[in-house]
Amino acid sequence: MKVFIAFAHPESQLLNGALLRVTVEELEAQGHRVQVSDLYTMQWKSQVDRADFPHLPPDARLKVVYAPVEATASNRLTDDVKREQEKLLWADTVIFSSQFGGWACLQTSKADLTESIP
Repeated sequence: MKVFIAFAHPESQLLNGALLRVTVEELEAQGHRVQVSDLYTMQWKSQVDRADFPHLPPDARLKVVYAPVEATASNRLTDDVKREQEKLLWADTVIFSSQFGGWACLQTSKADLTESIP
């Protein structure tokens, strides 16, 4: 089986990074082929803006709903997007690995929480 993992976590040395490494090792040990996109390491740009559509004339209005459809139909997607699409098409299975809620709540210390309780 061909497995593509999209990994999105700002710190790969924490639990999510360890889970990713174990997942890849286990899948490969079972004979599966694995590709990983570490979106933070790649500095993947998550927001959509004009830079994603360089073929668009400077004076044209960016219609975010239609621009990707037009770019796909005319084969004008940016190379980074094309590479990730190729991985998705290659894969039999896709795993999205991210956990923002868990690490975000750890930003508050226990002392911060208890100080706010009357």
